[in-house]
Amino acid sequence: MQTPYLIDQDLISGKSPARPENGHKGTFGRVLICAGTPGMGGAACMATSSALRSGAGLVYVHTEEELLIPLLIHCPEALGLVYKESQAKAVPAAAVAAPAVMRIPVVPAASYEKYFADQIRGKDAVLVGPGIPTDSEKLGYMIRIAAQLAPHLVLDAGALSYLALHNEVMQEVSARISRGLAPAVLTPHIGEFSRLAPEISEGDFEKTSAFAVEKGITLVLKSNETHIFTSDGKWYSNPVSNSGLAKGGSGDVLAGLLTGLLAQGMTEEDASICAVGIHSLAGKLCASEHGTRAMLPTMLPGYYGKAFKMLGWEEGMER
Repeated sequence: MQTPYLIDQDLISGKSPARPENGHKGTFGRVLICAGTPGMGGAACMATSSALRSGAGLVYVHTEEELLIPLLIHCPEALGLVYKESQAKAVPAAAVAAPAVMRIPVVPAASYEKYFADQIRGKDAVLVGPGIPTDSEKLGYMIRIAAQLAPHLVLDAGALSYLALHNEVMQEVSARISRGLAPAVLTPHIGEFSRLAPEISEGDFEKTSAFAVEKGITLVLKSNETHIFTSDGKWYSNPVSNSGLAKGGSGDVLAGLLTGLLAQGMTEEDASICAVGIHSLAGKLCASEHGTRAMLPTMLPGYYGKAFKMLGWEEGMER
C-alpha cells in the first residue's frame, strides 16, 4: 500500500475556498447541523460555532426545542429549527420564548420525513449526529433522508453508532455515488470505527482504506494521529499529536468545521484535509497559550482566524 500524503501547511495553503469581496451570505454556503439532545446540547453549540467560524454564510441548527434558547445565546448568528408535531415546519427563533417547554412526543414518521426533507432542500452541506444518542427516534430518518438528498453530508458521533447497527441505512449512505451525489464523510474515532468495521484491526490501514473504497465514503479516522481515506483509495495522515485535543467535544468542533468548508464549495477530499489540518493547527495555537491540560474544545474556533492567516487564506496576509 502507498505511504500516506502528509497533511501540513504547504498542502493546505493553496486549497482556500474562493471568497470574493462582492459575495454575500448566500455566496458562502448554507449549512444544516442536526445535533444535540438534552444532556448533550453542548455538541450542537460546538459544531455550530465551528461552522460559523469556518466562513460559511448561513448556519441552520435542527435541534430539540429546549436546547434552542441556550444555543442561540452562545451562537446568536445561527438560525434555529425545531420540529413540532402540530406543524411540520421551522420555528423562527423569535417564536421560541418559553423557558418551560414540553418534551416532543412520539414522532409521526411521514410528517417528520416531509419536514426534514424540506429543511435539507437549499442547504449546501448537512451534518448529522453530534450529541444525538443512537436510540433517538428521529436519527434514522435524518441519516436516510440526508443520504438521499444532501449535496454534501457529514456523519459523526451518534450517526456512526446508528450505522453500525443498521446495515440497510449504511447501504443508503454507500449508494450516494451511484445516485450522482458526493460521497458522505464519516468521522469516527477509533472506538466508533471498531463498531462500524469490527473485522478490521486497529492500525490496519490497508483494510481501512479498502473499507472506505468499498463503502464509497470519505473516512476521517480520529486518534492521536488522524488519517483520511478517500473513496478512490487515497490516504492522508496528520502525524501531529496534541493531548489537549483528547477531550469530549473536539470531534464536534472538527465536524462543524468540515461541514462549513464543504458548504463553501470544497470537495470532500480537500475539505477533510483542510478541516483536519486547521483543527490541528488551532489546537497547537490554543495549547501554546493555555496549555494542553487547561485548553478546551470550545476555545478552538477562536483560533481559526489566526490559522487562516498563517495558511494564507486571508487575502493580503502573509503565510
